[in-house]
Amino acid sequence: MAAAGASPNYAGGALMGIQAIGTIAGAFMQADAAKAQAKAAAAAAEYNAVLAEMEGNAEERRRRRGSRRALSSQFVQMAGKSGVMAEEGGWLERLTQNAEEYEINALNASIAGRNTARLNRMQGANALRQGRMQAGAALLTGASRLGGMAYSLYGTGSKTTRYETGGFSSVRSGTGPEQIPTGGL
Repeated sequence: MAAAGASPNYAGGALMGIQAIGTIAGAFMQADAAKAQAKAAAAAAEYNAVLAEMEGNAEERRRRRGSRRALSSQFVQMAGKSGVMAEEGGWLERLTQNAEEYEINALNASIAGRNTARLNRMQGANALRQGRMQAGAALLTGASRLGGMAYSLYGTGSKTTRYETGGFSSVRSGTGPEQIPTGGL
């Protein structure tokens, strides 16, 4: 009969051990998943950053080609209409201003691509930080659960018992009885 009564204690301890292993494994798996997700987000952000830079540079080149064509066409139209060489403040100055505006537009396209790339890279770095924090939180949660399981299994480690006799209360907590008055003097 004693062996049958002892087996639930062993089974309970075994189940607590299995639960502890599951808690630890689950915490590590959550941490790994958070890190993997963060790495994937960072890789996607880097890909988008490279793509944004390439698109910005391509747009800059496209705008420069278009502006050369437009300036050439404007020069032919103005020179053909006037039939004279350019004078100060005339059409040649306007053509120079147009060239300046075209160049600014081309540079702005490249700058926009670089800014988008910078933003994507910052998002990737933030994803990595967030992944590290989530991994740490998963490990801390697992450790906390494990601590809670150990507390529920082993308790506080000492038991306090109160005895009342003859107007005094005796508290016993593992060291020795201590006398505490219970009533008035």
